[in-house]
Amino acid sequence: MPDLGERITRELTTRYIAVLVVLGALALMSFLALARMISDAEGSAELVNLAGRQRMLVQRVAFTANRLAIAEEAERPAMLRLLAETLDQLEDRHGRLMRGDKAPPPPDVLEVFNGPPWTLDHDLRAFVARGRAVLALDAPPSPSDPDLAILSVAAGGSLLRSLEEVTVRFQRGSEHQMDELMTLQGVTVAVGLGLLVLSAVGVFHPMVERLKADIAERSAVAARLKESEERLWRILEESPVGVSVSRRRDGKVVFANTRFTDIIGMSGEEFLGSKARDHYVDDAQRQVVLAILRRDGHLDDAEVEFRRKNGSPFWSLLTIRSADFEGEKVNLAWIYDITERKVAEQQILLASKVLDTVTEAVVITDADNRIVFVNPAFTSITEYSKEEVLGQNPSILRSGRHDPEFYANLWRSISEKGHWEGEIWNRRKSGAFFAEWLSINALRDGGGGITHFVAVFSDITHRKEDEERIWRQANYDALTGLPNRSLFLDRLNQAVRQSRREKKRFALMFLDLDGFKAVNDTLGHAAGDILLQQTASRMSQCMRATDTLARLAGDEFVVILEGVHGRDDPALVAGKILTLLGKPYELEAGTARVQGSIGIALYPDDAGDGPALIRRADAAMYAVKRGGKNNFLFAGDLPSMD
Repeated sequence: MPDLGERITRELTTRYIAVLVVLGALALMSFLALARMISDAEGSAELVNLAGRQRMLVQRVAFTANRLAIAEEAERPAMLRLLAETLDQLEDRHGRLMRGDKAPPPPDVLEVFNGPPWTLDHDLRAFVARGRAVLALDAPPSPSDPDLAILSVAAGGSLLRSLEEVTVRFQRGSEHQMDELMTLQGVTVAVGLGLLVLSAVGVFHPMVERLKADIAERSAVAARLKESEERLWRILEESPVGVSVSRRRDGKVVFANTRFTDIIGMSGEEFLGSKARDHYVDDAQRQVVLAILRRDGHLDDAEVEFRRKNGSPFWSLLTIRSADFEGEKVNLAWIYDITERKVAEQQILLASKVLDTVTEAVVITDADNRIVFVNPAFTSITEYSKEEVLGQNPSILRSGRHDPEFYANLWRSISEKGHWEGEIWNRRKSGAFFAEWLSINALRDGGGGITHFVAVFSDITHRKEDEERIWRQANYDALTGLPNRSLFLDRLNQAVRQSRREKKRFALMFLDLDGFKAVNDTLGHAAGDILLQQTASRMSQCMRATDTLARLAGDEFVVILEGVHGRDDPALVAGKILTLLGKPYELEAGTARVQGSIGIALYPDDAGDGPALIRRADAAMYAVKRGGKNNFLFAGDLPSMD
């Protein structure tokens, strides 16, 4: 039997191959012939369409050209564009008909193009030339323009008849090709049917035998398939992913592997026979799943929340496929417990919300110090949007107030300690400077390599401004803006220490205004305040950047002159001050005149510390007042006070 079956199979195969070869050869030849004729027919149909379109284009040219003669100025550009486009289309279609892009024009069509009495090619080219002449006019054509008349006559006369004749001849050729195509198709169908009848007669009996063999083989395949299915269910039972099967008609679970029942927290006996719908955390979840199944017929990796036996909810990735199980339609479901992942995602989401709401700016860069993340506070402080800074180096914020050594120390600390914290000045997008308290930490991988840098900073500009304002209030005179007594004493002590260390000299000048009380009494205290401000301005003109001018109280001023070599330098400055102070003060309340009395003490000639220098200079100033005012006197010219 096996030999007979093999022989019948070989004979059946040979006959089928022979029939298929003949049918294939016939089909191939028929296909090639049909393809050629269909291509020709398509070409002819396109030529008929081109020829027919030319009639419409000729009439459009004539209409547009005549419309130009009566069109308003606003309408004329549109008419010119339409005329130009129509002439271009007419020339293009005529060229394609003459060249025969799809199929060469037949002789009877060429006769219309070139032979008498038609001469369509010559007439159409002349027609287009007339249209181009109208298009080239700088002004609208006159209604009596001869070109317009010629275009109108041509559009309704011999040119139109020539185009109609071309169309008719193309149509006749196309119809002839279609007749040939139908004839060839009929012959092909007849031959094919004949061959099919012959093959059916010659192959029918072996085919019956072959079908018997096929049935037997299918039975064997079915048996193997059943065995394979049983093996598949065993694999599903041992799968690390939860797998269950529920009937579609009533939703009852008919199979569940151990992993699935472990996730649900039920035994196999408890779970089998229960309804799948009862294990969703709520009906809303189930309705979402059903809607997707109705729409797509399957479900892929959907995040669905179920409930365990003890009532606790858990998240899973759910996949559902339709299948047949023991002759019934079922839903095959896979679940993977992702509760821990969801908790982690919620923590990440919470962290993200925190980063979005904190007032401190957060910047994360990669190992190459390219920005990969900024929070909204960063944009609020720096004025740069996230899109503008991603991929950039944070150095775009540098203010230029810090030298390279500052940044070198910063990165050295991060490299050695993994952390740096401190105050730094940066620049906003608008160019404004701002102070920030910055903390930078390096993140490392398991191997100790740096993967990211995390920088957190807050804007402390207002705090710095407040500190600066408080410091100025504590160290500067509110009326004149000059250093007050506190800052003066500090600078005097610094001058003493520096001069003692460097073996240098400096001068202390003590000045009191003469006649200031009279200004207050006659012009008022407001005028006196303005006079003091102008006095400070005049004295400042006599100072160097390294000198200190301060107001002690009332109309008393002191000056520290650094780096003097003897009496000449302070004497010169004192003379300039007295000269400027002696000039009239033009105030709103009237003109005021004051003078000054100046006492000068030299370090270390007259005293070796600050308090002693002040006493000596003050004594010299009062000696000037007693001697007639408006002058200066060195403390060394007075008897010693010690």
